[in-house]
Formats: sequence, C-alpha cells, structure tokens
Amino acid sequence: MSGTIVGGELINPGNIEKKLIKAFETWTRFDVNDYFRDQFLEDRWNYDGETERKSGEVVTSPRNIFDLGDLYRSGRDSFSISQGGVDITASWDWDAKNSSGRGYAWYVHEGLSTNLSPRQWTDVFQQKDLFGSSQVSKELKMRIRTALNK
Repeated sequence: MSGTIVGGELINPGNIEKKLIKAFETWTRFDVNDYFRDQFLEDRWNYDGETERKSGEVVTSPRNIFDLGDLYRSGRDSFSISQGGVDITASWDWDAKNSSGRGYAWYVHEGLSTNLSPRQWTDVFQQKDLFGSSQVSKELKMRIRTALNK
C-alpha cells in the first residue's frame, strides 16, 4: 500500500510541545496584540452621523474606536499569558470605565450605545469561519511552521 504508515515513533515530544507553546506565546504577544491595535486605530467601522469626541476630534463614518484610548489600553495593559502544564492561555480584560465609572467594552463591541454600530474587534477569534480566513490565522500557522523547523 502506498502512503500507509505501519509504525512510527515520536522522539522527544516534550521538545515539540515547547516549540508549540513558544509559537503560541510569540503569536499572541506580537501578532494578536498588533491585530487588536489595528482594530482600534484603523478607520474601518461604519458609524451613522458625526460626533465630537471628548478629545475634541470630530469624526464621521468610517471611524476608528480609539477615542481617548482607555478601552484600547485596558486590553493592552491587561494582556497576560499563563501556563499550567500543557495548557496555555492568553487573556485580555477590556475593563475601561466611562466617566460614570461603568465598564463600556461590551456596549462598544455590540453597538448598544446610542446610534452606534457594533465594533466587534474580538469576533475573529470567536467565529471559526472568520478566524480560518483571517490574516492573524495565517500568522499563527507561520509561527508554528517556523518553530517546528528550528
């Protein structure tokens, strides 16, 4: 039979595991954080009307979601990687507060404030089809290939 594997041995699986963990850490630290930065700073979100931001800037559609930068910084500054055995987790906590002291990330993400369109900067990581066709998915595959070829 052509192409049949009848036996094999995985040599040093711990080394492969370490390489995959390192690839994931590098991907989240650089590629995913860059992706989030771009989601906040690029003019790419549709918005009905014109508003004056607290910074004084007047914006129209399309617009970015970087007003005073509090929401962006809350995710950037809370970024962490934790590892327990073979499990590794990257996390961000979008916990910026508005002037009344209430968190507003969910309202921005879902478009639940007055006249706002949803700006779902995390959806690419929550929807399989979006992730599979995304640039950030391609970057993960590249990081894994690079790590395994070392």
